[in-house]
Amino acid sequence: MTTKRRRAAAIFAAALMVFGSACTNDDDDPVATDGGNGGDSGNVGDQIEGVLEDCPEGTDTAGIDGNVIKLVSTFPQEGSLAAFAEIAKGYTAYFDMVNDEGGVEIAGESYTVEVETFNDNYNPPETVENINRAFGPDGDGAFAAFSVVGTANNIAIRDDLNDLCVPNIFASTGSPAMGNPDYPWMIGSTLPLYSTEAAAFAEYLKAEMPDATVAMLLQNGEYGDGYEESFNQAIEGTDITVVATQRYDAGLATDVSAQVTNLANSDADVFFNGATLLPCPMGMTKADELGWDALKYVSGTCASKTLIGAAEGAADGVLSASNVMDPSNTDWDSDERMKLYKETVDAWRTANSIEGADVTNGVVAYGWTLGELFVKALEASESASRSAVMASLNNLEVSAPGVLYEEITVKTGENDRFLGEAAKIARYDLARETFVPLDELYDFEGGEAIPESLITG
Repeated sequence: MTTKRRRAAAIFAAALMVFGSACTNDDDDPVATDGGNGGDSGNVGDQIEGVLEDCPEGTDTAGIDGNVIKLVSTFPQEGSLAAFAEIAKGYTAYFDMVNDEGGVEIAGESYTVEVETFNDNYNPPETVENINRAFGPDGDGAFAAFSVVGTANNIAIRDDLNDLCVPNIFASTGSPAMGNPDYPWMIGSTLPLYSTEAAAFAEYLKAEMPDATVAMLLQNGEYGDGYEESFNQAIEGTDITVVATQRYDAGLATDVSAQVTNLANSDADVFFNGATLLPCPMGMTKADELGWDALKYVSGTCASKTLIGAAEGAADGVLSASNVMDPSNTDWDSDERMKLYKETVDAWRTANSIEGADVTNGVVAYGWTLGELFVKALEASESASRSAVMASLNNLEVSAPGVLYEEITVKTGENDRFLGEAAKIARYDLARETFVPLDELYDFEGGEAIPESLITG
């Protein structure tokens, strides 16, 4: 880490602690608590100024034109990867709803939120190009990056954005690396962390199959490492054992038949399918063809309608981990938050002739949830500035934003910059074409399920 980044990280951490203790909690607004930091409020202004000493001059309010806050996002928008673009439709519908109602109030002033998006084909070099074009050499072309999709994509832009003091908000990946304290201007999203998923499934096995033998299909690289290290940590001291592991290279349609065949030959009674994109349903289908009678778990990235549907009958009964109410599950139709989400997105799609934006798609619902959580953070900010908004994001306590399960409270605070730390195990019901959650919520608040190497590695 550069001396500049190390110094900025230390000062920023102090600012977050002071700002957090200065916030108050209103009974009608669950946002803005002290994050467990406590202490005197101190001179918040001086702390914020300290953070900005190494930033380009005058950029703390860059990206605000009058009362319009401009965000930028980049993600794949074409072909078979276009499913990721549905995230943006969810948060855009939420922002448009807020804008139509007069905007979001920050320190007594009303602001509207606008998002400019770019296509990067899920290719990190294109992500870098888009971000450089949008923000310019001084980082003043927009207020913040928002919901950039992909681990490698966010890692590719984090150094430049951090050095320019540009917030990278709600990086859309389950990687714990998005909470690395060396990058104080970046924060992850509400997606369950890889560690949350792995630990939740381990807890399920401890109760239901305490002597399970597990075979794991994993992608090469940080994504696969996240599941493997987290699961192994979670089963330490139990009789659950990993008896086989197979890796495959990342690719949209990589053939994993050979890997799944090898895993099936282990006779493991649990198949942990940690694949993403088409290798995930392909893995389920191959296991079914082989007659492998194992309990199947699929990664949260595979639980979308498109991917789980591609496995057809092989998906029936598979487990996954999630923190959102599946909008395709009609059991949630009477929930007031679900009603607001579906009615608003439907009206927005019709009024703007938007293609896609299927309200039963959990990816759209995830985007909607990000939109609401960001507005809550803006409302709790001391000012309409990058540093104040990041301070707010790092001192949140929001109960059930968007369509998260009502039992979940999103918290951040000192030494905890992770939003996706709670989840339920859900079972896919093929007849209903939806995931049905089991009762227990697994909550790993405070980073307790995350191996340290996944944060800083």
